[in-house]
Amino acid sequence: MNGKVIFYSIVGVIGFLAVSFLIGVYGLGMDAFFRPKYENIKRNTFENTQSYVHGAVKNLARLMQQYNETDDLDDKEIIQDSIRQQFAEFDSEKIQSYKLKNFLEKMRGY
Repeated sequence: MNGKVIFYSIVGVIGFLAVSFLIGVYGLGMDAFFRPKYENIKRNTFENTQSYVHGAVKNLARLMQQYNETDDLDDKEIIQDSIRQQFAEFDSEKIQSYKLKNFLEKMRGY
């Protein structure tokens, strides 16, 4: 009887560890599937906040001022490339200033 108790105890511990491992693997799989979706939702929410849009518009206005103040064509090209990179995904419809919106669309080409 004592041998059976020890055997079942060992089997129980091994079974518990196996179930725990499988639950962990399942959790990792669920996290790998859902995490990108949650992060996309968080990113979209952030990009639609007033503070993000306001900061982006202020940055664009600063870049427009730099672009207009320089006469060096190389500097203008550098600023234009910077605008293309920083504002590639930015929705120009969120810009209230007609002048700034047109500047962005001119710099990006769309």
